[in-house]
Amino acid sequence: MTTPAQAPTLPAPAPAPTPRYAVSIYPGTQHPVPETLADAIRKLEASLGMPVWMLIQDGDENNPFGEINDAVRNGFFDARTSITSQGPVALLVDSPGGDAKAAYQIASIFRQQCKGFTAIVPRYAKSAATLLVLGASDILLNKYAELGPLDAQILDFEREQWASALDEVQSLDRLHAFGLEALDQTMFLLVGRTKKKMDFVLPHALNFIVQVMRPMLEKVDVVHYTQRARVLKVAEEYAIRLLKPKYPHDLAVRMARSLVEKYPEHDFAIDSAELTQIGIQNTSPTDEQIQLMDATIPHLGHLAQTYIGRLQEIPNV
Repeated sequence: MTTPAQAPTLPAPAPAPTPRYAVSIYPGTQHPVPETLADAIRKLEASLGMPVWMLIQDGDENNPFGEINDAVRNGFFDARTSITSQGPVALLVDSPGGDAKAAYQIASIFRQQCKGFTAIVPRYAKSAATLLVLGASDILLNKYAELGPLDAQILDFEREQWASALDEVQSLDRLHAFGLEALDQTMFLLVGRTKKKMDFVLPHALNFIVQVMRPMLEKVDVVHYTQRARVLKVAEEYAIRLLKPKYPHDLAVRMARSLVEKYPEHDFAIDSAELTQIGIQNTSPTDEQIQLMDATIPHLGHLAQTYIGRLQEIPNV
């Protein structure tokens, strides 16, 4: 009895290679995006129902794309035809900030190409990055994400450190407030002690306050003060222009001024609740969107890579 020949065993088909992705503007197709980051971005696109562009920056001053600047603005400008969409788009922002003018221009590019965009902030968007986010039609902040004040930072060459332009501007305001308070207290004391009328006491009180205030006021460099005030005004005016399409002019002015002047330090955390208190609308993300934004966080920060643009699949060779 013969045994039928066995059919040859065919090798199992090779598994399909895992897709690899890079970003379109920087660092480009030669530098694949980590698989977990690319997966989170693609799932965010599905959850939001719109394309997601990235502005993820490491803050490295030696990296030409590490902060918001002309190079980044030019990158988005060159990609503007790709940004154009039949529907809305989103911009995921994680950035320490940079140049206010460049931030305003990037927001304008997205507005003009897409008639509006959604800003997604998984972790933080500070300083000029906050300005950029203000240009969005909708702001989606992660559970513990934060924006920051708009008081411009200027390099103090004498102290060799960055300082807020608000420091010098508010110092004159505080001197003014101190002078008025000191005058009130001096008048109260002199009228009570001398029993003289106010019109007699006032010139003496004014002369005393002038002598007290003169040494401090003489140290104020008027030109320097004006330069600082103008820098703050630039940030305020850009913010007003970005807010006006969504809010009445007077409200936009009030909100912009709050972001420039209200907070005691540049690193102050402005979370979703604080943003709402200022009057700026923002949307609460879904639980799924929170999980997806959290999944991006290990790839953000000064130890991570800068990624600017939209995901593009890298062909497997």
